Amino acid sequence: MPDPGWDESLLPREREVLALMAEGWSNTGIADQLYVSLSAVEKHVTAVFAKLGLPASAAGNRRVLAVLHYLAATGRPGERPPARPGAGWGKPHSR
Repeated sequence: MPDPGWDESLLPREREVLALMAEGWSNTGIADQLYVSLSAVEKHVTAVFAKLGLPASAAGNRRVLAVLHYLAATGRPGERPPARPGAGWGKPHSR
């Protein structure tokens, strides 16, 4: 079981990105949902991996391990309002 204060090290945006990862969104879909650039999402995902102590290795998929950590700590996927129709599908919107 993860440390109950596990998410205190994560910034609010990093928690939001992790919640979207737990909902199954790709980085592109997360960028669309949050109206940020793909590179911003990639930086948040990298920070989440580092703060959860998930180094790059052949032993496991860090994205899956981060989501499993989130679900074990919260017991549920992220609680967010329903996605806007079509978000995450097709080309990302211009920013």
